[in-house]
Amino acid sequence: MTMNNLVRNADDDVLLDLQQIALRVLAEGGVDEQQAHDIACQIVADARESWGGQQVYFRKADAAQMSERNLEIYGKFNGANHFQLAKQYGLTVSVIYRIVKAMRVSEREKRQHKLFDDLT
Repeated sequence: MTMNNLVRNADDDVLLDLQQIALRVLAEGGVDEQQAHDIACQIVADARESWGGQQVYFRKADAAQMSERNLEIYGKFNGANHFQLAKQYGLTVSVIYRIVKAMRVSEREKRQHKLFDDLT
């Protein structure tokens, strides 16, 4: 399979991006151009085989990055700046609401002692 053999439609944009990323990473790793191309095409074929027909979601950041970001958002939150924070962090307003709510719960749990530890 070559890049030219991939069907070009809107659904293939992610696969073509994946192929370009694989080509770049392989080239940076010192793999020769033809071998990098062959591997990248195989990655795309395998991704299509494994995930074809599914909606796939990739988080923008790992858990540690998201936790740091969420703490930062919570620290900047003033009760009236949901929209500004959403714009600043490239998130939706509903995500900002969820982050603030989760951080409030977390902070409350840190401050309050549990009345009942596991009794089981």
